[in-house]
Amino acid sequence: MDLELSGKTALITGASYGLGFACAKALAMEGVSIAMCARDKQKITSAAEKIATACRTKAIGIAADLTKEADMQNFVSEAKAFLGKIDILVVSTGHPPTHPFSVATDQQWSEGYELVLRPPITLTRLVLEDMRHRRYGRIIYIGSIFGIEPEQSSVVQSTLRTGLNALSKCVATEVAGDGVTVNVICPGYFDTPLVRELAKQYATSENASVDEILSAWAAYSPVRKFGKPEDLGALVSFLASPRGEFITGTTITMDGGAVRQY
Repeated sequence: MDLELSGKTALITGASYGLGFACAKALAMEGVSIAMCARDKQKITSAAEKIATACRTKAIGIAADLTKEADMQNFVSEAKAFLGKIDILVVSTGHPPTHPFSVATDQQWSEGYELVLRPPITLTRLVLEDMRHRRYGRIIYIGSIFGIEPEQSSVVQSTLRTGLNALSKCVATEVAGDGVTVNVICPGYFDTPLVRELAKQYATSENASVDEILSAWAAYSPVRKFGKPEDLGALVSFLASPRGEFITGTTITMDGGAVRQY
């Protein structure tokens, strides 16, 4: 299927590895020119070079800390100078503090907001008007299944990811007539370096082995395995394309059937 993405441009955050990198590579494979960011300059530059070489498209890596307003503004400014325009925004952020309500502190709630909700709000503000003016735009937030079925052991993430779903619906409704779509993809457990790092943390707190934690997470869904990042990248590419024009204001689970509601 030709997704008609050749010549489009995209910003992808958190793209030095994991889901963000998979999204950037999938779009680049469709002929999209990309600007990608992460905190580590060396890692994001290397990631962009890999994608540019493998996909034969324009790609730039820009260092940016999404908890800093100035960094987000600079990312969009540099990306626009490199790309000329911005058609697609994919916001993938890190993992907020993981604790139940009785343990989570005010500082951790604040850190969670700065990581999970503020970046999509700020970055959407920075790109939305140009998208509306050109009457084409695709905004995709990478959320979590915990934003649909809250997990008591991860109250900060569950609460804020739910807010991300609401943000998507509100913005999508406002700009629906302007050729701009806004959606959230809610992944379950995927095979990424972040998941493996989190498994180490859980193993310590639960007095279990890392393999035991990973096995339990893989079994969380009926298919009893982790998702593949490239599959999520393929979904992002479809939503970002003209063929996804009638899908907006919704949350799409990609979780091997883990979420029970329908």
